[in-house]
Amino acid sequence: MGLSKIILNIALKIVDILTFYIRPKKNHITFISLTQSELSSDFKLIDKQLRHENKYDIHYILLMFEKNLWGDFKYFLNCLKQLVEIKKSSLVILNDNNYVISHMKPKNVKVLQIWHACGAVKKFGNQIKRQYPVQNYDYVLCNAEYWKDPYSQAFNVEKNQVLVTGMPRIDTLLNLNGKDEFYLKYPELKDKKLCLYAPTFRGNIIDGFKIQSFDFTKIKDYIVLYKFHPLLGDIQCKGGINMNKEDLYTLMQVSDCLISDYSSVIFDYSLLNKPMISYIPDIDEYKQDIGLNIDFNDFPGPVCTDENQLMEALKFEDYDYDKLSYFQMKYMVYTDGRNTSRVVDTINQIMEEA
Repeated sequence: MGLSKIILNIALKIVDILTFYIRPKKNHITFISLTQSELSSDFKLIDKQLRHENKYDIHYILLMFEKNLWGDFKYFLNCLKQLVEIKKSSLVILNDNNYVISHMKPKNVKVLQIWHACGAVKKFGNQIKRQYPVQNYDYVLCNAEYWKDPYSQAFNVEKNQVLVTGMPRIDTLLNLNGKDEFYLKYPELKDKKLCLYAPTFRGNIIDGFKIQSFDFTKIKDYIVLYKFHPLLGDIQCKGGINMNKEDLYTLMQVSDCLISDYSSVIFDYSLLNKPMISYIPDIDEYKQDIGLNIDFNDFPGPVCTDENQLMEALKFEDYDYDKLSYFQMKYMVYTDGRNTSRVVDTINQIMEEA
């Protein structure tokens, strides 16, 4: 354990002792995230419906983590604030792994993990070597029965604690109509063939992040729109158009195809019935160092390991849409537009039992 974690643990213990009198309040719900500074995606949709029902006292601790000295200090203070708010809560809702919960979850507080992805191509959480064990979650949401096994491993829960509700954000993906606004902002892209490049990040919050890309200038038939994980910051790449500040689902809607790697965006994108390519030149190394939760034989598009294969694959000759349908059914069950309602029903049930 590093010095920073020792200091954090001591500080958390002191705060815990000083707030010994705090107990969970019956209708108190707290959203906690380190990947957003304001409500977005699943959190925003759930919060909107919960507020419409007007049953609960809802609070938020939201921080966009930055890997620098100031970011580390803000994270330290945020953890202390988290502990106090967690102790007040009947239910804590997370969208990423949480050190405070895993290290010292108070009794009588329920924790719902709404993971920030629609699946997990790569192994994660407790499936891989990490600096602290993920634990103390009471419920985890997922998109299909397939995810019960890997999620139970990753989050250290029993399979019956992994609930198949579908992710709320899928409701918006299937009903989104942001194309007009996008083309007003980027009129030069209207009627162009657009390829979205949305890879995963490599690394972690503790050790930092890195990215693997390819030469965008080699792609002649498409304009490449690239969007990286928000924790990577505003990376600039030659030959493509930076869309890091644009909504991912809008980019999915306007694009004609997707290139990704081990990112869970392939599950979301599959529901749009558009062609996808997996570009994974480091697949052998990745299998050994990280590991995979899916078999890439299931992937419904070309799997490329070098740039020449990638350029050839972009022709999309004889794309297998039957395989795409199988992929959807295996990894993404609910597409009826009621995922948010199912999640809120689950929250109501948890709160009744709290």
